[in-house]
Amino acid sequence: MQELASGLKSIELKIKALIEENDKLQATVQSKDDAIIAIKNDNNHLKIALENKEEELVALKTANAMLGSDDYKTKTKLKINALVKEIDQCIAQLA
Repeated sequence: MQELASGLKSIELKIKALIEENDKLQATVQSKDDAIIAIKNDNNHLKIALENKEEELVALKTANAMLGSDDYKTKTKLKINALVKEIDQCIAQLA
């Protein structure tokens, strides 16, 4: 009878240890899930910021081309030619 009681006590201790280990692992998983969510949110914010900066870059390049910067002289000339053609078409329609 003594052996049965000690065997049950041993099993009970092992079960308690397993439950504690399970609780620790669940806490670890939860913290990792929280970290993943935070990283995904940061990633989304960074993507939005990047898209905004890319749009700003395009606007700045266009502004530089319109101002006639040395890097964009050909683009500026093409834009001016396109504008002149549009004006000519408008004048032709008015006449």
